[in-house]
Amino acid sequence: MSTPTTTSQNGAALITGLIFLVVLTLISLSAIKSTSLEERMAGNARDQDVAFQAAEAGVREAMKSLAGLSPASAFAAGCSAGLCLNDPVTPVWTALTNNNQWTSSKTKAYTATAAALTFDGATTLPAQPRYIIELVPNNVPAFGSSASTGKGITSGSQLIPYRITARGWGITGQTQATIQSTVIY
Repeated sequence: MSTPTTTSQNGAALITGLIFLVVLTLISLSAIKSTSLEERMAGNARDQDVAFQAAEAGVREAMKSLAGLSPASAFAAGCSAGLCLNDPVTPVWTALTNNNQWTSSKTKAYTATAAALTFDGATTLPAQPRYIIELVPNNVPAFGSSASTGKGITSGSQLIPYRITARGWGITGQTQATIQSTVIY
């Protein structure tokens, strides 16, 4: 009967296995970090989109309320309840932004519906959009009846320019978007 020969082992399989596990661990950690970063980026993009949509809702409401305003009586210097006379040196919206006064009584809050503005049917924003309407003092000569309903050359009216600026906040309350629109009415 023959006896088995013993051979000496140096642990090459163990070292190879450990190196393979270290490489797999590094790949896994890199994938986790990348996925986490992409998740935060997607959340920030969604929050910015919600803030933009909220500001857009503010602009739409301002345009609706503009139809019933009388420039001579409604607008005053110093900005009251969102109705402002334009400052020729520094526009009102710039001063509001620089002084962080978008939640002050100088602006008007979104009030289009009785309930707060929501997204996805359930997400309520921490702050409703706010807007201002600036009366820009330079009247534009009427240039035809097609420019604005009922305010053409035949009526002898002047077209009046307004600047609407609205600010909306995202779901977190830290994201802000500002939209501006100029309307000639």
